[in-house]
Amino acid sequence: MEILYYINLALATGLLVIPIWWSKRFLHLDWLNPVTILTLSVLPFGLFRIYAGQILSENGLLYFPYQFAVLMTNLQQSIFTLLLIFALKTRFASRAIYALPRLGTYSSKQLRILSFSFLVLYIIAFFLLAIKTGGIWSWLSNIRGSYMTKREGNGLYYAGALSFLSLSYFLRGIISKNTGHFTVISLVYFALVYVLGSKGFLLQFFIFYFIIIWKQGTSNFNRIFFLLLPVVFLVMLINFFSNRDTIDLLDITNYFDYYRNAAMYYSDYFSGAIDLFGGKVLLSSLWEYVPRGLYPNKPFVYGVLHIVEHYYPGGAESGNTPAFDGGVAQFADFGVFGVLAQAILNPGVFIYATALHYVLKQQVFLNTEVHTGRSLLVCLLIFSPAFGTFIPVGMLLLFLVLLFLYSRFVLMLVPFFRLAASIPPYD
Repeated sequence: MEILYYINLALATGLLVIPIWWSKRFLHLDWLNPVTILTLSVLPFGLFRIYAGQILSENGLLYFPYQFAVLMTNLQQSIFTLLLIFALKTRFASRAIYALPRLGTYSSKQLRILSFSFLVLYIIAFFLLAIKTGGIWSWLSNIRGSYMTKREGNGLYYAGALSFLSLSYFLRGIISKNTGHFTVISLVYFALVYVLGSKGFLLQFFIFYFIIIWKQGTSNFNRIFFLLLPVVFLVMLINFFSNRDTIDLLDITNYFDYYRNAAMYYSDYFSGAIDLFGGKVLLSSLWEYVPRGLYPNKPFVYGVLHIVEHYYPGGAESGNTPAFDGGVAQFADFGVFGVLAQAILNPGVFIYATALHYVLKQQVFLNTEVHTGRSLLVCLLIFSPAFGTFIPVGMLLLFLVLLFLYSRFVLMLVPFFRLAASIPPYD
């Protein structure tokens, strides 16, 4: 049995790095490309996510419920990879994206104007968020703590600030042609995303920086990437310990409790201590589409939070919501069948394959002269750092429509401002 456990763990590790292979094989890219930049940047966290929380526990890595959690993840990731490869090899991947209209064309100058306008929206959204949660100084004096405790009930402001900042940085990156200039600009954006308090968002902004300088064809990119990546991890550690009095590496292992929690769930499931929810988790997850700011009576317990509530009563309402990995959210309703069904019926795989084919294999991402609305939209959804986080899919579509209309409105106003500025004052 132990040999099967080790094979299971080896497969989990292999699935973390397999994008390096399929991006080169099926997208015909060099080995270091946007897909592998993302893969290598998150690899340490993927390994910590799987191993760190369990390896120091009393049950260890050869604990059956933990191994079952890893197996469920392996099942999901294997199906995702097989479907992705299948989609990349079909004509669907090369043609489907052209069902979208061009959505106009945009010059670099127009995108620079839009980038600045979205940066202004970020400042407004963050200012409103800080005012509603005790003031700007209160937020900035304990950034990590503010992120963890003050977002509940203010999600619209936080999600808006994050997406506006992401969109602003994305547009600056798309039009950038000079690595030095973009690096200076990026330092400002890194500081702005740092005050939002999340390590993950900071990492995503760094990853986007690496992707853009790869796009620019920066000489010695490989060396720059591998030299700066440890610095990125150091900045994230500073963020992690910023609200702690002492630095204890055990805090890091305790933070990565995703599979330890999953093992606890599967142990109770196999012992009969908890039953399947029969669709309650999936159906109640629709509450994600309802902002609490618009409907204060929104229940605190919905979706996978039913499982959180089972183990940590009152945790959902207090904002203390430990995460469960290992396919628990998909398993909780219908068991292994639920994991298989949701993995196979996931349309996101084919959308992702189509987008990758369009922006990388067809090299739309490398075009620095003319930007269509379609290419910007697809690149935004594929590469932008943290855009749309905390916004459910249905609301994200509406958000994108509103952003498009806002962008057209801003660009329509620009000539009027120029005309007004050119009119001489009255004597």
